[in-house]
Amino acid sequence: MKKVLFLICLLSLTASGFAQEEEKSNILFDGSSYNFFFSWKKKPAESHWSGLAFAFSNLNGLDKENVGLKLNRSYSIDLNLMDYNVPLHYHWLFVTGLGFDWSRYHFKGNVALRDDDNGISRFLPDSEGRSYRDSKLLVYYATIPLLLEYQKKVGKHKTFFINGGVEGLLNLYSKSQVEARTPDGIKKMSYKDLNILPVNFRLVLRTGFDNFSIFGYYQPYSMFQKGKGPEVRSFGIGIALH
Repeated sequence: MKKVLFLICLLSLTASGFAQEEEKSNILFDGSSYNFFFSWKKKPAESHWSGLAFAFSNLNGLDKENVGLKLNRSYSIDLNLMDYNVPLHYHWLFVTGLGFDWSRYHFKGNVALRDDDNGISRFLPDSEGRSYRDSKLLVYYATIPLLLEYQKKVGKHKTFFINGGVEGLLNLYSKSQVEARTPDGIKKMSYKDLNILPVNFRLVLRTGFDNFSIFGYYQPYSMFQKGKGPEVRSFGIGIALH
């Protein structure tokens, strides 16, 4: 009888120890690991990438091209449709997923981004000497993140998180668009096939609480194929709702 009581006490202490250990962690290791942009239910392991994001964007290297950027009109919108996470250990998650990025850059000066006679994308003035009212570059990507996330409960109801890593960029569509002033009014012109890299990536860092975050990103490689376009790299800072 004493041995049975001893075993019961030992099992109770062991279970209590596991329960206390589990309370230290944010992450439950059962249930679905998928999060969708349109989900309304909390998942057992809640990562922070899917959602809607907005960032003001800039291009590093434009000074070498003698071109300026209208910062208040250059931005990216991200629709991160879904993410999938793998709990690693207590507060840590590995996160991947799928999303889309719509980026646009408005340029200063009387130049348009288009291919020259050799098929190289450059910032060039109008061949007929017309002035431009607007000149911009549009680039649309599919995005695939590879992130490591740390999260921790702060108080009873708040969750602090920070994640970082890379986002793969698959170029879906791109064009340069200008509006030229003519005697007959404004004429719109578009230039496609601008030698933008079909596959690229950017470094990202995000931090926040619960369903809100601020983030920044930087593209270490040029947007354009080497020797076929200007050496410019995108970077930006923004906010996101998850």
